Amino acid sequence: MQNNDLDYDFALRLQQLELLNNEPLYRNYHEDETDESFEETLSGRTSHDTTPIVNNRQDERRDSSVENDYAIAMQLQQILNEEALEENMIGKNIFEFENYETNSETEIGHFRRNNAIETNRAYIENLEDEDEDDLDQDLKTIIAQFKNKLIQKHPAAPRRIIRLSSRNQLLMFSEFIEAIKLFRDIDFIQRPMIEFKHEPVVDGGGAFNDTIRQILDTFMSLENPEYGGNGRLFTGDDSKLISSTAPISVLDELNIFGDILFLAIVNDAPFPVDLDIILFKYCLDLENTITLKDVERFNPVMYNLAREVLNASPDVDLSTIDGFDQWAEDKEISKIQRQVYSRSKENLRKLAKEICHDILIHSRIKQLNAIKLKLNKFGFLNVLKEKQIKIDQVKDYFYRESITYDDIIRKLVFSPANLSRRQNAVKNWLIEWLQAQRKEELQEFCKLVTGFIHPREEITVAFKTYIARENREAALTPRFSTCFSEMKISEFFNSKHELFAIMNAQVNKDLHDDRFTVA
Repeated sequence: MQNNDLDYDFALRLQQLELLNNEPLYRNYHEDETDESFEETLSGRTSHDTTPIVNNRQDERRDSSVENDYAIAMQLQQILNEEALEENMIGKNIFEFENYETNSETEIGHFRRNNAIETNRAYIENLEDEDEDDLDQDLKTIIAQFKNKLIQKHPAAPRRIIRLSSRNQLLMFSEFIEAIKLFRDIDFIQRPMIEFKHEPVVDGGGAFNDTIRQILDTFMSLENPEYGGNGRLFTGDDSKLISSTAPISVLDELNIFGDILFLAIVNDAPFPVDLDIILFKYCLDLENTITLKDVERFNPVMYNLAREVLNASPDVDLSTIDGFDQWAEDKEISKIQRQVYSRSKENLRKLAKEICHDILIHSRIKQLNAIKLKLNKFGFLNVLKEKQIKIDQVKDYFYRESITYDDIIRKLVFSPANLSRRQNAVKNWLIEWLQAQRKEELQEFCKLVTGFIHPREEITVAFKTYIARENREAALTPRFSTCFSEMKISEFFNSKHELFAIMNAQVNKDLHDDRFTVA
């Protein structure tokens, strides 16, 4: 932009007055402010309005020529600033359009980086291609710091007491969720205390952990015709995802589930490992890590469709792919759009990605959002995203499924330290029993004694005091205390086979959960 009204002589006068160099024109403007904030200070002018400012009162004379020069200098500086702003905005817009593109296929976010939405074979088939940047903090530390800051910010936050009348799992579930319904947001800051009727024991954390574990396990298996579909709130076999037919407008189960899941996560309580990791991929805006394997867990038919699309050659007739016509008709994809999709390998990859997202995310977006809203109490999810938590960190922390008997045996600490010959024999038999178990039984054993499916801390194995009036079966049955990660076992087994029989009964998941103590 040029201003023909400013001549050389006037420029010299400006230089002599040093107005441009020494006098800031906008004293409230700082260099670290955004271009947009500066733009708003220009009296309604925008970066697109570059008309030079003209003094409408030209016949009015100032008494001071210096003041007159200063006013014109302000106009000149404003024009120069606008020129720089305009050039900056043009460059900025070019950068944005080069590095971002809108994603109308999903309700998640307004912009995605190109390198985050570009699909390729490796991207859509496995999780191992994420950036492996060094991370300053692990997920456990980040969650602990979040909790500590909450407590510091709300020192008066109350610790609620949840009173339960029974250890019967269904009755306990009903009473627990009724109590949670009465919680305010501030009641979620401190870990609630669990009290059982006729059990005058202070909850040091073990009762809470064990109760949360059973409540979340119950959620995973809830069935009700009101949920629609197959009647289950969570669908899937070994891995479960919220049902796409659950009507969130008339049922509050998802809100309560989100509340309890938040309590479990921030208080380091047992996590429902059968809850599919798709929930975290959505809640943490990590949908770019969705893979074909994710779809295969829930819909093998659509998995085959997405895989065929991914492997198809450009200019393929998509109608020849089994199942595509039905899916395209449901999504109202026109013939012209089909031709666009089949135009290049890149478009076919994007189509495969769209199929994956449609099955796992879009079809249950309202249900996922209901849980996400509850999980984001006090901006919890935002904190995780700011820390750039990766999906592998989530997997390692919440879904640590790989477990061997050595993982448990290394954690065992026997008490007393100096064992008798009989106690040593029982110790060796217990270790032999652990070595003979499959992963499922080892996980169940860990849940009994620690509340978790893998041993996080030491496991104390103490020998029970003999009580003469107990029958033999009661005397031999071990007791588990999740408060102290402790197992109390008898030393009066007559043989290894007798101990094996008793321990096998303990890890039988069909038993009622009456095997726990909180003492």
